[in-house]
Amino acid sequence: MDDHGRGFKGVVALLLTAFLGAFLSGCYLFPKEEEVLAPPLIEPPEITYDVMEVKRGTIEKKITGSGTFVSVEQGNMFFKARGGRIKAIHVKIGDKVKKGDLLAELDTAGLEYEIEQQKLVLRKAQLRYNQIKESGGDKYSLAIAACDIELARLQLKNLQRQLEEAKLVSTMDGTVVYVDNRLGQGDYIDAYSTLVKVADPTKLQLQYSGSNLSDFQVGMKVEVKIRDKVYEGEVVMTPATVPVDADESLKNVVRIEVSNLPEDVTMGDTAQFTLTLDKRENVIVLPRNLVRNYMGRKYVLVLEDGLKKERDVEVGLETPTEVEIIKGLEEGEQVIVN
Repeated sequence: MDDHGRGFKGVVALLLTAFLGAFLSGCYLFPKEEEVLAPPLIEPPEITYDVMEVKRGTIEKKITGSGTFVSVEQGNMFFKARGGRIKAIHVKIGDKVKKGDLLAELDTAGLEYEIEQQKLVLRKAQLRYNQIKESGGDKYSLAIAACDIELARLQLKNLQRQLEEAKLVSTMDGTVVYVDNRLGQGDYIDAYSTLVKVADPTKLQLQYSGSNLSDFQVGMKVEVKIRDKVYEGEVVMTPATVPVDADESLKNVVRIEVSNLPEDVTMGDTAQFTLTLDKRENVIVLPRNLVRNYMGRKYVLVLEDGLKKERDVEVGLETPTEVEIIKGLEEGEQVIVN
């Protein structure tokens, strides 16, 4: 190899040496990777529960409501013999009436005039009979004249009866509590259609209507509160005891007789009442919302040794707010509230 070739190889070798030196020295210029630290250990927060202690107490199933005082004795007043057009209604709600007082009249269309005419026919028949008798008429003529008198008398009596039937009179003493305000002068009313109701204001009972009427039974004791004072009452009528042919208004109500009712209580006054259906004392009682129900299974959440557990229970008396526990819990245990 000549000197020129050896010189070229030497240059190449120097360049390669310089490149490798620069590359190797550059590796020390990269930053060192940081050491990965293990995550700190975090202790989970301690779980706490709101609890209540199981205790014994009293649970009562009650019905509370409001009733209105109504008259025990009430009469429906209507025209019995026939209907007709109303001539006049003589009373209004709140009026005091006596037995026999005129309440309303039907238009008799000149019946009074017919009665006066018939009175004259009767008088004429009587004169005719007297004339035949005084003139010595035979027994047949007298008999015929007597029949004319009786016929005229019967016709007069029939007209007078029609006139009386066109008058509606009260069958009792009391206060007018209803007048059919849909009807007035000239309107037609059917026979036996109630036009006026009269009630005795001195004989009152508390009347209640609600969705739980089937819970009431005759003889049950009731507390009745009138003007912040409590009186003893007793259920005397329920829908189950009302006769089949009774007024429809009585078939969906309960009546309560109140002992020593104050004299100033009047029809239309209201009062609060409480009926106790059942009462259990010295039993385990829980708020109703703590007893859970799933597919017919009833259970509560209890705290045992710091752990939440489900506990099946059997319930007894229930009210809208409380439940009697008859099996599954013991006094002193802890029930989880939330």
